[in-house]
Amino acid sequence: RALSGRRDQTVVRTASAIQESTLTTLMGYMGAMRVHAPEIEDEPWCPRWLRDALTGFLQISAEVLRVYDPATEMLAGLVRRHGNGVVVDLCSGGGGPILRLRRLLNDRGVDVAVVLTDLYPNEAAFQRAIEHGEGRVQARFDAVDAADVPDELVGVRTVINGLHHLRPPLARQLVQDAARKRQPFLSVELVERRWQTMLLLMGTPLLALVLSPFQRPLTATRLLLTWVVPVVPLCIWWDGMMSCLRGYSVGELEALVAGLSDDNYRFHVEQVAVPWSPLRLTMLVGEPIAPPM
Repeated sequence: RALSGRRDQTVVRTASAIQESTLTTLMGYMGAMRVHAPEIEDEPWCPRWLRDALTGFLQISAEVLRVYDPATEMLAGLVRRHGNGVVVDLCSGGGGPILRLRRLLNDRGVDVAVVLTDLYPNEAAFQRAIEHGEGRVQARFDAVDAADVPDELVGVRTVINGLHHLRPPLARQLVQDAARKRQPFLSVELVERRWQTMLLLMGTPLLALVLSPFQRPLTATRLLLTWVVPVVPLCIWWDGMMSCLRGYSVGELEALVAGLSDDNYRFHVEQVAVPWSPLRLTMLVGEPIAPPM
């Protein structure tokens, strides 16, 4: 009987060790390898109403959760050093965190105008942002390729939680375009291949239910497909998980810009913690080097 008890304990310890080893291996795999997993929002077949619902959720959650606020200081520094008073926001989606960041900059005495752009512009969201932008928000309603920004869009370029949508060759073209045209650049990413981030994102369907009544425009279709048939919350959860798998690590970002820094332009990568959470922001910063006086 004693031998049987020791054998049972050994089996339990062995099973526990296998589970721990499996989890460690999985986490290591996730941390070591970027996977360009499919996101519904990025697919050409995604209907506009669904894409607008997804980008609209990202907009209102950024306002409520304030997780991008730690990027304010970096953006303020870029505007002060190199800006012409304009921030050209790429991959804006439904307006995104840049709208709140603009207000935070204004509170710090840094007055900027923001130009929203996207390959698939959320026209209704852009229009609302203009109406509530105190005359400091503009938008391009035509498709803007972030890897080949029109020459007339001059200012600090931002990509807030959008770089992970691009495969490495296209992401390199995006940052290379900023360096070639000597435009200041800031990418801010919240998603990454960490279990802490992915665990928190498991709660996004519930958050979508809570925030849905406050998201504009308030349509019967969106409410039906949020509360009755939870298409929107499930798509938000899926895209959030896939975004984490797509996230670029610090090392991957450094490899992405390798060889692009020169005597006229430089890149660097920073990470900052998001207060009161295990989350952190990964920032890729590019800025022209001022000529000697």
